[in-house]
Amino acid sequence: MSRIKNKVLFQMDPFNKLNIKTDSTISIIKEALILGLRVYVSNPNDLTLMQNNAFINFKEVTLINSKFSFSKQKNSSINKFDYFFIRQDPPFDLKYLTNCYLLELHQKFNKKPRFINDPGGIKNFTEKICPIYFGSLMPKTMVTSDEKTFKERLLKKKILILKTLYNKGGEGVIKVEKNDKNSLSKFKELIGKYKVPVVIQDFVSKVSKGDKRVILIEGQPVGLVNRVPQRGQYKANLNLGGKAEISELSKKESEICRKIKPFLLKNKLFFVGIDLIDEKLTEINVTSPTGIVQIQQLTGVNIAKKLWDKLLKS
Repeated sequence: MSRIKNKVLFQMDPFNKLNIKTDSTISIIKEALILGLRVYVSNPNDLTLMQNNAFINFKEVTLINSKFSFSKQKNSSINKFDYFFIRQDPPFDLKYLTNCYLLELHQKFNKKPRFINDPGGIKNFTEKICPIYFGSLMPKTMVTSDEKTFKERLLKKKILILKTLYNKGGEGVIKVEKNDKNSLSKFKELIGKYKVPVVIQDFVSKVSKGDKRVILIEGQPVGLVNRVPQRGQYKANLNLGGKAEISELSKKESEICRKIKPFLLKNKLFFVGIDLIDEKLTEINVTSPTGIVQIQQLTGVNIAKKLWDKLLKS
């Protein structure tokens, strides 16, 4: 099949909610258009499952004079598309989960499209759950709602990181300390707000030197950036003021990538972003990995092009 005939559907957040200059999905879309692929966009609300076949409302996207243009809305079965990118951002809530279920059902009865990433893989292995399959590569981690367990761990380690399970961009991530009389209240507040158990993770003080975001395509690292938090802060997210720096993988970090590769391939997690702090794995982002624009700006590595080169050859 020639490239011009390939049809690509992006299930994503609305364009007006994205930063056109820095958003990774936009970068992948632009590269697809440069390659001559036909690109379409939709939203999870546009999806309908009917007798083992998923139908979707969509619009075609074109790029004219550096500005995006959209066709009138149409509807068809998603098996009319060659590639289907699941790229809407978390929270990974019941709406997100249901979308994965519907797409997975379509997948069981239809050969097309190819999903990036696989809806079953996304459904089963969310960002903060997935790394726990590789506990020996992580900081000490537990998931619980139990106050007694939390207090015992805090008493032992003195400083902990608490994370809610299904959010993004540093939301619901807090540091708690033994000497803070409000630590238990903060733990209970997270559970009360998000209605799920909390990830309790040993605090890695060397986060001050950076949190590496590594992009993997078919389990192979293709680019990375080190995100350094502001002085006195512990969150390195770029959207929260972290500074992006050029970096390389250490021998130990390369070994982490090798160890998780078979798992990613088995679960059809084609395009993934992992986070590494002090040579320890902290997250595996399978929903909508970001950072590829910053990587290209710093290093010149065009990950969007690498992604399409790999997809169109496989």
